[in-house]
Amino acid sequence: MGAKIAAKGVGPIGGGQAQEEGRRRFGALSVAALLVALVYGGTLAWLLLSDNRLAGEPVIHLALAEDDLAESETPLAAPGPDGADIADATPDRPDADEPSADEQALLDAARRIGEGNEIAPEDVAAQVRIVGAESVSGGEETTPNEKPAIRALPPVPDPALVEKTPEGLLPQIAADGRTPRDVYARPVPPGTPATRRIALVVSGMGISESATAHAIETLPPEVTLSFAPYGPGLQDWIAKARAAGHEVLLELPMEPFGYPQNDPGPYTLLTSLSAEENLARLEWLMSRFTGYAGVMNYQGARFTTSASTVEAVMAALQKRGLLYVDNGASARSLAPQLARDAGMPAVQATRIVDPVQNPQVIATSLEVLEETAASAAVAIGVASGFPVTVDALAAWAATLDEKNFVLVPVSATAQK
Repeated sequence: MGAKIAAKGVGPIGGGQAQEEGRRRFGALSVAALLVALVYGGTLAWLLLSDNRLAGEPVIHLALAEDDLAESETPLAAPGPDGADIADATPDRPDADEPSADEQALLDAARRIGEGNEIAPEDVAAQVRIVGAESVSGGEETTPNEKPAIRALPPVPDPALVEKTPEGLLPQIAADGRTPRDVYARPVPPGTPATRRIALVVSGMGISESATAHAIETLPPEVTLSFAPYGPGLQDWIAKARAAGHEVLLELPMEPFGYPQNDPGPYTLLTSLSAEENLARLEWLMSRFTGYAGVMNYQGARFTTSASTVEAVMAALQKRGLLYVDNGASARSLAPQLARDAGMPAVQATRIVDPVQNPQVIATSLEVLEETAASAAVAIGVASGFPVTVDALAAWAATLDEKNFVLVPVSATAQK
């Protein structure tokens, strides 16, 4: 058999036929190899050039019914007398999408800063369009149903209202008696009704650049913006916020229950520290930027129930001419009363507007603010800087005139 095969392959009889069959087989194999190479090469190019960040990763798609979502989530009131922080009052959300990049930046920034991974701030001034700020440059551009152009608040700092220290510039009462809480506050127009007032404070500003710019561009100027002490380029953001008419606050991280597992961030004020140690931390926090009319707690359910530690902090804040805003997350907070005892204007928020990022919860919270303002003359809401919340606040604020409510900065509600 072997001899016959050899003869067939090399002998003169049938040799041309064998060569022809070999060429056909070789041509078919070449085409197949070329097709395989094209498939693999194309796939590799797609992976390298496309923006599919999940390529090659296992992905699970869940189908969630809108009706089930509406039935499973119920509107939440402000946290109750257990004194839980906002995070403690937020239920688990198995139906939640993964947070966006901006939302994750808001949630994780303090932890990233603590690890030394600061990100250099981008120059976004040219990208920020401040609605209604045409009056800053003298323009008169308006659209139908638009309110008159908004005038910028004066630049900061006022040289008479800052003290130079090794930590940086700290607020102080001027020699002529002027205070940061008065000079840096947004004025309320004369004749503004004293009743049916609603104030909004949007917190977490300065960490996510896009979220901060969105809030400045979108929200009406009567909304107070509260800035965390950890973001990059904070003074530039303060300038942009005030150019849009917003007064600003500084957020002070305070000890929550469950610390340090629940850690608000570097330089948190703690009940375990001495008064001197907390005041040193307070000065570092206050030196992050200038131009704030007052401060607001970030977390702090544990800290604000300790009278001795709170008294020392409030005395220091009063000496620097500031006001205090309690975010209302803890019903047991002693801070507002102790601030007033120290002679400092203080106020406590009526309601957390967005304990969860759900449009129905936000809408219900805003309705409750209206009811409170109608019955108690003043209501104060504190909300996060998530774009979903900011958009909801802006749309809701546009309806207040027709409902006979007035939006005011939070400084207009503070009482001594």
